[in-house]
Amino acid sequence: MINELKEMEDQESNSGVDFGGLLEGLNIPYERYENHLTVGETGHDNGWAVFVSVNSHQLKDLLSDIALELFDLKVPFRIIKNEGIAERVNNFWYGIHEVGRSITIYTGKQEVTETVIQRLSPLTDKYLGPQVLDTVRVEKVLYVSYLVFQEQKGDDEEVKWKFALNVPSIKKFPFKINDKYKYWKRKRLLKKRFVPLVLISRSPKGDLLKAIDIKGFRFDWCFVKEGKSNVFIDRHGRDISDRFKWQKRLLKELQDDVPMPRFVDYFEQDEECYLVMEYLEGISLSEKIEKIHSNRKWDDLLFSEQQQLIVYFLQAVDILRRMHKKGYVHRDATASNFMILPGGKLYTIDLELSFNLNTNEPLWPFSLGSFGYISPEQARVEQPTIKEDVYSVGALLLFTWTGHHPSYFIDLNHEINMSKLEESISNKKVLNLVLKCLSHLPEDRPGLNEVEQEIASMLSTKHIV
Repeated sequence: MINELKEMEDQESNSGVDFGGLLEGLNIPYERYENHLTVGETGHDNGWAVFVSVNSHQLKDLLSDIALELFDLKVPFRIIKNEGIAERVNNFWYGIHEVGRSITIYTGKQEVTETVIQRLSPLTDKYLGPQVLDTVRVEKVLYVSYLVFQEQKGDDEEVKWKFALNVPSIKKFPFKINDKYKYWKRKRLLKKRFVPLVLISRSPKGDLLKAIDIKGFRFDWCFVKEGKSNVFIDRHGRDISDRFKWQKRLLKELQDDVPMPRFVDYFEQDEECYLVMEYLEGISLSEKIEKIHSNRKWDDLLFSEQQQLIVYFLQAVDILRRMHKKGYVHRDATASNFMILPGGKLYTIDLELSFNLNTNEPLWPFSLGSFGYISPEQARVEQPTIKEDVYSVGALLLFTWTGHHPSYFIDLNHEINMSKLEESISNKKVLNLVLKCLSHLPEDRPGLNEVEQEIASMLSTKHIV
C-alpha cells in the first residue's frame, strides 16, 4: 500500500509540469500566466465562449487532440497550465464557478461559436468532465455561455479585466443542444419515492435538495444529495458515485456511535446518483462562527459568545475522537461539514473523504480535501493517519478564534502568514496550539486530547483573551 501511494505521489509531482512543452512541440505560440497558458489575443469585448470540461488526468490528451484545430480556426483560447492545478480546480479549491473550465475558447461571434462546436464535437466525445456552472451544455464536454467583461482597479490602481457569465434563456439560446443534455426540465419525482420541494443549493458537484419521502405514505422530510455525472473522476476510474457508496457504508456503520444524519437510501437515475439521508434542521458551524464574530475580534466578543464558540469547537473534536475510536479518519473536518441543531448539538454531515485505518479502505484514499483545512501530506495523497484530522482541527480552531476562513492565513503551499496570525490571535497559548496543529510534520502535531484539554480549560475563566 505504501509503495503504491508513493508511486501515486510521484505522479502527483509530475502533474506540476505545465503544457507549454506540448504547445511548443506543435509550434503554437503562447503566453504563460500564473495558472494558465493563453494562445492568441483574448481582448475584452463581450461575446460567446465555449468551455471544454475534462478530468485533470485527461487534460493533456485532450489538448493534444484539439490544440491544432483551435489554432487553425484562429480563435484565442486559454488552458489550465498543468494537471495539478486542473485537479485543484475540479476539486473546488478555486470556487464552484471555476470547476470544469479546463479550456476556455473565446469565440465571440455566433457563427464562430457554431463552427468551433461543430469541429470539436467529434474530437471530444471520448472525454469526461464535470459540469460547468452558468453555462449551457451543448455536447458531452462542451459548454457555452456569453461573456460580459468588466473593468476593475486593484489596490495598486492597475486596471484588471474580469468577465461574468450571462446565460440567456433556453428559448433564446441560439445553438443546437444535444438532446441528451437538456437538463433544464425539473425532476418531479426521484425513484418513484422522493419528491424534491426545496432546492437548498446548486453546484457542479450536484444539487442539494429538501424532499419528502412518500414511501408508505409517511411523508417524512429527507435530505437528498445529488452527484452529477463525471464529477471527481480520478486516475483509478472512480467518480462521485463511488464516494456516495462509500459514505452510505460509513453512515450505516457509524450512525449509532457518531452524531450524523441517518442513512435512508442510495440510488442512480439517468446520469446522476443520489444519497438520501435524514433531514436535519439547523445551521452550519461555518455560518454560526461568522454570525457570532460579525467582523469582531475574539477579545471584543461577549464571554457568553466565546463560551458558545468553544463548546461547538469541543463538540467537533469529540466527533473526530469518536470516529478515530471506530478506526476512521475524517479527512474533511471543515466548519461547513458540521451542522448545529436547534438544541445546540453538533453533527457531522459529510464523510465521503473518510478512511478506515483498520482495513485500509478505500484502497486509494479519495482526494483532495478543502483548501485551508487539508494537511500537506493529505494534499500529496500519502497514507492517511489521524494527524490529518489534527491539522484540520488546528484550522478549525483558527477559524473559531478569528472568524476568518483558514485560507485567509494559509496559502496553497501550506505556508502561514504569521503577521496576519499574530494580529488576529492575541492569546499566546492558543496561537502556539494552532501552530503546533498546523505543523508540516505530522509527528510534531499534538493529540486530540491535548487540544481538548487546552481549550476546555479556558471555559472556567471569566473572560477568555
